[in-house]
Amino acid sequence: MEIKTAFGNATSVYQDSMKIRTAVFIREQHISAALEQDGDESRCTYYVGYDKQIPVTTARTRVTADGLLVQRVCTLAAYRHQGLSSQLFTAIEKDAKSAGVKQVWLFAQDQAQTFYLNNGFQVVGDQVMEAGIAHHKMIKAV
Repeated sequence: MEIKTAFGNATSVYQDSMKIRTAVFIREQHISAALEQDGDESRCTYYVGYDKQIPVTTARTRVTADGLLVQRVCTLAAYRHQGLSSQLFTAIEKDAKSAGVKQVWLFAQDQAQTFYLNNGFQVVGDQVMEAGIAHHKMIKAV
């Protein structure tokens, strides 16, 4: 898998990320398009994994006071359970460490918690609802 990154929402990497996010969050999970995109789109770094030039997995990141926030993590259904998101996280964590960031954190959908636990994250805090889906905050030192 080839991984490309770009900052901001005026790039082809962002457009590819949105194709994946639309397929997974809007079409598959029925999240409103108005909720799926937000005011942070132009302030994030986007990661997209490509299989034979097809965008198949994505995440966005931005530095916060708590470390590197990872959001909008998703993989097209036909490409799940192949380790692609784990490869994406390896790249994200490597970049975070190179930038001097000490911690990566996110709000994981509860149905995806096992993936994050298997990738070294820990659950912290109580359950929260986002877009009608149960989430927990999870952190990982890098």
